[in-house]
Amino acid sequence: MNGRERVQAVLAGKVPDRVPVCLHNSHMAAAQAGISMAQYRKDPQAIAKAHLLALEMHGQDSLYLTIDTALLAEALGAKSEHCDNEPAGVVAPAIQSLDEVDRLKVADPAVDGRLPVLVEATQLVAERVGAEVAIRAGADQGPFDLACLVFGIDSFLTALACEPDHPGIEALLNVCYESHLALHRALINVGAHYTSSGESLAGPDVVSPAMYERFARPHQEKMVKKLAAEGIFAVVHICGNTTKILKSLAEYDYCGFEFDHKTDSLVAKQTVGARHVLFGNVDPSGVLALGTPDLVREKTRELISVWKPEGRFVLNSGCALPSSTPPENIRAFIETAHEFGVYT
Repeated sequence: MNGRERVQAVLAGKVPDRVPVCLHNSHMAAAQAGISMAQYRKDPQAIAKAHLLALEMHGQDSLYLTIDTALLAEALGAKSEHCDNEPAGVVAPAIQSLDEVDRLKVADPAVDGRLPVLVEATQLVAERVGAEVAIRAGADQGPFDLACLVFGIDSFLTALACEPDHPGIEALLNVCYESHLALHRALINVGAHYTSSGESLAGPDVVSPAMYERFARPHQEKMVKKLAAEGIFAVVHICGNTTKILKSLAEYDYCGFEFDHKTDSLVAKQTVGARHVLFGNVDPSGVLALGTPDLVREKTRELISVWKPEGRFVLNSGCALPSSTPPENIRAFIETAHEFGVYT
């Protein structure tokens, strides 16, 4: 099997020849290629170059193309800060009141903000290696996170607590949902094999499970169901310790979940992993960036032993790899998958 075949077997619920590896390495790839974040976030050619060089260096089974967490928010009118060697971050919301939601328009990936940059970069990479390597394209922030950025995190979370029945909340979530959905489709149309979304603010480290159930889950669950109906496999990433909401996530239609290293891996396997694909969840900072190759091997073997059975598993870090992650640690990570991830 090549990398694409290996990953696609897992996504289809089949057992591959070995555990496939995906690297959440956009910032690391740019640094290794000598490309500044200022260039990476606006130049599709630079993005493609960074990931193709990383593929040549590491030989992973799946590329993960993403830029930063401000793309969709910018496209909806939020303001962001762009530093030379840091990912962009939202610094001002698009609206100041829930009463202003009606002036927001669903984002168009073909023309709005920097969305065309990600779409073109995905197409460039797909044209080069799409037959051999699986391409995961990050469709940026999911509906709940995007609503937080468009209205302002503090403002949106305060509204959920103080005005939970305000019609502007649902209206905002719907605009964010439709914008997010459009980006998934655009990325698949240019050659991505599967997509993903980030919902770092939807987990128990930020909001209560009850708030997640009422405001984050409905659009998140609707999203993966809609994409699955269109033949698009989507991965949901929620930062932090999601152990408290794993039973709810297990009820989603068939999709993938990328869990942070804080999530209990055994509980995740026993609940969500019973019918969904698990991505992750080796600690990107404490182990992969700051640990030794021996520690990387140890922690990777531990995870493989828990998540390997039945094949619904793509090895990855629990979140984005720091740009300073040593190449020798990535080598140890992948070699361990090759050695201990074989299915017999």
